[in-house]
Amino acid sequence: MKRASIKNNGRLLTANAELADSFFRRFMGLMFRKSVADDYALYITPCNQIHMLNMRFAIDAVYLDAEGRTVRIDENIQPGKICKTVRNAKSVIEMNAFTARKLGFREGDFIEIVRDCQ
Repeated sequence: MKRASIKNNGRLLTANAELADSFFRRFMGLMFRKSVADDYALYITPCNQIHMLNMRFAIDAVYLDAEGRTVRIDENIQPGKICKTVRNAKSVIEMNAFTARKLGFREGDFIEIVRDCQ
């Protein structure tokens, strides 16, 4: 499992991020998991659309463009939903519902993904 930290405008948000950058990891995402830790995030790349099929809990989705700028934030996406494609999005950060607001994400923020050395 590839790990990373996520920073918002230089401020550390979580050091507990998982990278989903292979076909299988992107496909699986958070499906079938019962829950994730409050400080957990899944970074999916490339990605411009998500679905909530086979999900057991609600999430927030933060969509980023190629430069790492936040282009859209969807809060409290419920299981079973298929979300619309987000134009200009190249990656997505998924986390527990209402976490994006709690961490202070806003559209236009610069998000940095710092991959852990392995």
